[in-house]
Amino acid sequence: MGLEVFLEAHVFLAGPDQVLKPLREAILKSGRRLVMPHPDKAGHYLLLEGVQPALLKRVRDITRYGKPVRLEETPVDLVLVGCVAVDRKFGWIGKGYGFPPKHLPMAAPWATLAHPMMLMEELYAEPERRVDLIATPLEVLRR
Repeated sequence: MGLEVFLEAHVFLAGPDQVLKPLREAILKSGRRLVMPHPDKAGHYLLLEGVQPALLKRVRDITRYGKPVRLEETPVDLVLVGCVAVDRKFGWIGKGYGFPPKHLPMAAPWATLAHPMMLMEELYAEPERRVDLIATPLEVLRR
């Protein structure tokens, strides 16, 4: 699994992180479906479909254009999350709050973007979860 998982996915669940904005825009431009967490209601999600990315100047704009969906009833092909740090064993640490919730039940592969300085040989703390794909400007790591 590598970048083809992104190219072949039809439905994405993506966090609101600024670093993910170019990916979210590419998803919408390609006509695919994007699910995002509601910015004000924990545990609620919005589906963006057929929305021009230019309309989404701020993450909060998804509340104007997104349709409420139940995550457990929405088949997701790929989960995109930001990170604070990752390691070469695919351990992932997030901010510790917000998206994704600690025990988000998603069977789809998880992918994150990281600056090379955020990629460690081994994390100094227990990872919150494991990811399946780590993309940096220099390399793509697949589990």
